[in-house]
Amino acid sequence: MGKRIIALFPSKEYRDSIIQEAVLKSGTIFNTLKVETTPTHVRIMGEIKANEDKAQEFIRILKRMGGIVKELGAMMKFDPEKCVSCGLCFSLCPTKAIICNKDFSIRYDFDECILCMNCVNNCPVNAVSYLGD
Repeated sequence: MGKRIIALFPSKEYRDSIIQEAVLKSGTIFNTLKVETTPTHVRIMGEIKANEDKAQEFIRILKRMGGIVKELGAMMKFDPEKCVSCGLCFSLCPTKAIICNKDFSIRYDFDECILCMNCVNNCPVNAVSYLGD
Protein backbone atom coordinates (compact mmCIF):
# COMPACT_ATOMS: atom_id res chain seq x y z
CA MET A 1 0.00 0.00 0.00
CA GLY A 2 1.05 3.52 -0.63
CA LYS A 3 0.50 6.58 1.48
CA ARG A 4 -2.89 8.26 1.03
CA ILE A 5 -3.03 12.03 1.29
CA ILE A 6 -5.23 15.03 0.75
CA ALA A 7 -3.55 18.10 -0.72
CA LEU A 8 -5.38 21.41 -0.52
CA PHE A 9 -4.32 24.33 -2.71
CA PRO A 10 -5.77 27.84 -2.85
CA SER A 11 -7.31 28.26 -6.31
CA LYS A 12 -5.01 31.18 -7.11
CA GLU A 13 -1.91 29.04 -6.34
CA TYR A 14 -3.05 25.90 -8.15
CA ARG A 15 -2.10 24.96 -11.70
CA ASP A 16 -2.82 21.71 -13.51
CA SER A 17 0.83 20.68 -13.61
CA ILE A 18 1.49 20.75 -9.83
CA ILE A 19 1.01 17.01 -9.30
CA GLN A 20 3.02 16.13 -12.41
CA GLU A 21 5.87 18.39 -11.28
CA ALA A 22 5.92 16.81 -7.82
CA VAL A 23 5.92 13.32 -9.36
CA LEU A 24 8.86 14.16 -11.63
CA LYS A 25 10.88 15.88 -8.89
CA SER A 26 10.33 13.15 -6.29
CA GLY A 27 10.48 10.10 -8.55
CA THR A 28 7.19 8.74 -7.22
CA ILE A 29 3.93 7.53 -8.68
CA PHE A 30 0.75 9.31 -7.59
CA ASN A 31 -2.73 7.90 -8.17
CA THR A 32 -5.36 10.61 -8.02
CA LEU A 33 -8.51 9.25 -6.37
CA LYS A 34 -10.67 12.36 -6.16
CA VAL A 35 -10.47 16.05 -7.08
CA GLU A 36 -12.82 18.75 -5.84
CA THR A 37 -12.67 22.30 -7.13
CA THR A 38 -14.40 25.31 -5.59
CA PRO A 39 -13.98 29.03 -6.25
CA THR A 40 -11.51 29.20 -3.33
CA HIS A 41 -9.53 25.94 -3.43
CA VAL A 42 -8.62 22.71 -5.15
CA ARG A 43 -8.64 19.55 -3.02
CA ILE A 44 -6.85 16.45 -4.32
CA MET A 45 -7.10 13.05 -2.66
CA GLY A 46 -4.68 10.42 -3.83
CA GLU A 47 -2.16 7.75 -3.06
CA ILE A 48 1.61 8.04 -3.27
CA LYS A 49 3.17 4.79 -4.49
CA ALA A 50 6.72 4.96 -3.19
CA ASN A 51 8.90 4.10 -0.23
CA GLU A 52 8.62 6.31 2.86
CA ASP A 53 11.53 8.61 1.96
CA LYS A 54 10.24 9.33 -1.53
CA ALA A 55 6.68 9.75 -0.25
CA GLN A 56 7.86 12.34 2.27
CA GLU A 57 9.81 14.13 -0.47
CA PHE A 58 6.64 14.25 -2.59
CA ILE A 59 4.75 15.77 0.35
CA ARG A 60 7.53 18.34 0.98
CA ILE A 61 7.41 19.37 -2.69
CA LEU A 62 3.63 19.86 -2.57
CA LYS A 63 4.02 21.99 0.56
CA ARG A 64 6.72 24.12 -1.10
CA MET A 65 4.28 24.66 -3.98
CA GLY A 66 1.72 26.12 -1.58
CA GLY A 67 -0.25 23.01 -0.64
CA ILE A 68 -1.54 21.95 2.74
CA VAL A 69 -1.05 18.18 2.97
CA LYS A 70 -2.79 15.79 5.34
CA GLU A 71 -1.86 12.11 5.53
CA LEU A 72 -4.87 9.82 5.70
CA GLY A 73 -5.32 6.67 7.72
CA ALA A 74 -7.95 4.01 7.11
CA MET A 75 -10.73 5.27 4.88
CA MET A 76 -13.21 2.40 4.91
CA LYS A 77 -14.61 0.06 7.53
CA PHE A 78 -16.14 -3.36 6.94
CA ASP A 79 -18.37 -4.90 9.61
CA PRO A 80 -18.54 -8.67 8.98
CA GLU A 81 -21.24 -8.98 11.65
CA LYS A 82 -23.64 -6.96 9.48
CA CYS A 83 -22.66 -8.60 6.19
CA VAL A 84 -25.21 -11.04 4.72
CA SER A 85 -22.88 -12.14 1.87
CA CYS A 86 -25.29 -10.97 -0.82
CA GLY A 87 -22.37 -10.26 -3.19
CA LEU A 88 -23.60 -6.84 -4.32
CA CYS A 89 -20.45 -5.05 -3.19
CA PHE A 90 -18.27 -7.72 -4.76
CA SER A 91 -20.04 -7.45 -8.11
CA LEU A 92 -19.83 -3.64 -8.18
CA CYS A 93 -16.17 -3.22 -7.20
CA PRO A 94 -14.15 -2.03 -10.23
CA THR A 95 -10.75 -2.88 -8.71
CA LYS A 96 -11.49 -6.23 -7.09
CA ALA A 97 -10.71 -4.75 -3.66
CA ILE A 98 -13.64 -6.85 -2.47
CA ILE A 99 -13.10 -10.58 -2.67
CA CYS A 100 -15.69 -13.32 -2.38
CA ASN A 101 -14.15 -16.32 -0.63
CA LYS A 102 -15.03 -19.92 -1.48
CA ASP A 103 -17.33 -20.04 1.55
CA PHE A 104 -19.12 -16.93 0.17
CA SER A 105 -17.81 -14.72 2.93
CA ILE A 106 -16.57 -11.30 1.85
CA ARG A 107 -13.04 -10.02 2.38
CA TYR A 108 -11.91 -6.45 1.75
CA ASP A 109 -8.46 -5.42 0.56
CA PHE A 110 -8.65 -1.72 1.25
CA ASP A 111 -5.17 -1.22 -0.18
CA GLU A 112 -6.76 -1.73 -3.60
CA CYS A 113 -9.75 0.52 -2.89
CA ILE A 114 -10.09 3.65 -5.04
CA LEU A 115 -12.96 5.08 -2.97
CA CYS A 116 -15.51 4.80 -5.76
CA MET A 117 -18.12 4.29 -3.00
CA ASN A 118 -20.06 1.64 -4.94
CA CYS A 119 -19.97 -0.71 -1.96
CA VAL A 120 -20.97 1.96 0.54
CA ASN A 121 -23.80 3.32 -1.59
CA ASN A 122 -25.24 -0.09 -2.47
CA CYS A 123 -24.81 -2.31 0.59
CA PRO A 124 -28.35 -3.18 1.72
CA VAL A 125 -27.28 -3.70 5.35
CA ASN A 126 -24.64 -0.92 5.65
CA ALA A 127 -21.83 -3.36 6.36
CA VAL A 128 -19.36 -1.02 4.64
CA SER A 129 -18.86 2.56 5.71
CA TYR A 130 -16.69 5.46 4.65
CA LEU A 131 -14.78 6.92 7.57
CA GLY A 132 -14.22 10.29 5.93
CA ASP A 133 -11.06 12.27 5.59
